[in-house]
Order: sequence, then C-alpha cells, then structure tokens
Amino acid sequence: MSGARVAPSVLVALATLAAAPAARGDTFGSQAIGSEGEIVVGHNRFKTSQLFAFELRFGPYLPDVDSEFDGARHPYQDFYGNGAKLLTQMEFDYEILHRFGTVAVGAGVGYFSATGTSPVASGTGQPSGDKSTFKVIPVSVSAIYRFDYFLEQRSFPLVPFGKVGLDWGYWQITDGNDEIATDGRGGHARGGTLGWHAAAGLALVLDFIDPEAARDFDADMGVNHTSLVFQVTHADISGLGMSDRMHLGDTNWSLGIMFQF
Repeated sequence: MSGARVAPSVLVALATLAAAPAARGDTFGSQAIGSEGEIVVGHNRFKTSQLFAFELRFGPYLPDVDSEFDGARHPYQDFYGNGAKLLTQMEFDYEILHRFGTVAVGAGVGYFSATGTSPVASGTGQPSGDKSTFKVIPVSVSAIYRFDYFLEQRSFPLVPFGKVGLDWGYWQITDGNDEIATDGRGGHARGGTLGWHAAAGLALVLDFIDPEAARDFDADMGVNHTSLVFQVTHADISGLGMSDRMHLGDTNWSLGIMFQF
C-alpha cells in the first residue's frame, strides 16, 4: 500500500520537473520576441536603426522672373499671370549624427509648370494665339538640423528644423508645338540658374496617434517615424552674382509628409 501511495507523488514530482523547463523556455521565448520589437525602458523603446529620411511636399510657387527687370518690364506676369501655382518637391536625406538632435545632408528636386500665351517668334515680346509652357525643375543640396531630442527622450511629437543650402534651377519655355521656344535671333528659351536657400519648419510626428501601429511599422518596414511637415523657404535663385540669368527665387511655404528610416 505504501508503494501505491508513493507512486502518485513520484508522478507529480516528475510532471513538475518536466513542466519547469517548458515554462522557462516560454519565458525566454517571450523575452526574445520582445527584444526585437517592443521592449520599453522608461520613455525609450527598441527601434531599428535610423539613417535616412524622405520628404514629399507641395506648396504654392511664383518664380521671381520679373525682378530681373526692376519694374521696367514684367514678361512673366504678362504671359503667365501673377498667381502662384503648384510646386511639387521631393527630398532624400542621409542622417549623419544623432546627438542632441539630428544632423543630416539632403538632396532635393522639384517640378513646376505654368501655361500661358506664347509670345510671337519675332522677338518683340508680343503675345500670339498659341499656348506656351514655362517649366522649372529646381535641384537643391542642404545641410539640415532637426531638434528631435525631446521626441526621442520624452516622445514629444513636435520637431522644429532648419535647412540651408545651394540650388540650381533648370528652366525652359515651350511654344504651341511643345518645342523649345526661340527668340527670333537664334536664342533658345532654356537654361539654368544657381542660387541658395534657407528654410525653417515644424514636423508633427504621428507615432502618438497609434503607438502600437508605429512600433509594427518600424519592426516590419524599418520606418522609425512618420511625420507631417510644414516648411517656409526663402530661395534666392538669381545666379549667385552672375548677370543675365533667369530669376527663379521665391519665398513660399509647403506642406507634406516625411518618413524616417
């Protein structure tokens, strides 16, 4: 009878020993999974490395073409009007330093198009019955600083930033046949202008709206932050002191979205 009483105790002990490693294995497994995506220590959480940023922005643009003539003439206004039209811009940044903010270098490109009445080919500047398109493709390089210290330390979602850099704007004017316009003296209506820019803005980091989705987006796609960005830019694209260059500068604002990854 004593043997019969001991057997259940032995079985219980063996079952406990067998279950203990499994429990330890489950605990270790959950820690391993958490270490890849959702470990939270204070205000910081694990995240994938952050090296790049991509921006897509839209805003009004009115190229300062007529400033070249000091009020004597205003050909852009005559042919294309005096209202701003849409400028689309993309920017790709490489983030080189994350210490009390983020320091980056970036390259950007944009596209602008305005349609108006084409001047006659004689070079007099008089309007014709044909349509003309003025296109600008601005290219830029920038040094960038984003003050995201409180975002990383306290999850504060507002990040001010500033940019300075150089620009080169390609421009062209096409006639009613969609060909590069001429001035009647062998000149062609296209060229490029050098310049500089300074910008400041504010990013609203959207991670706070759904933190769990933001963590998943980071773990699955490597996107650390998604932000709405508002930027005010002053661009002086008038040749950097060179004469006889098309003036393409403007002071404008833009609104868009940014991904950091």
